[in-house]
Amino acid sequence: MIVRFIVRLVGYALLLGLSAYAFQTLWTNDGLDAVGRLHSFHDKTILALRVAPLALALLGGPLRPLAIFAGFFLAAAALTAPFVVARVAGV
Repeated sequence: MIVRFIVRLVGYALLLGLSAYAFQTLWTNDGLDAVGRLHSFHDKTILALRVAPLALALLGGPLRPLAIFAGFFLAAAALTAPFVVARVAGV
């Protein structure tokens, strides 16, 4: 049981950690780190990507399909957010 939890935790941490790294890279490359209005959004997104693996690993036992969907949904949202925010902010 504990081994499955650790495997789920490491898997979600890798998925969302790589997504957070890509998010940070795209965010900086698009010049969004220079926009003061977006700092709060950026900080909350990074916090969510760092906390989510634990929450998903805990839910992954009884609600495995939902946790897998939520993990990939968060990863996709993190990868597309810099493009959407850049478009809306006009940067």
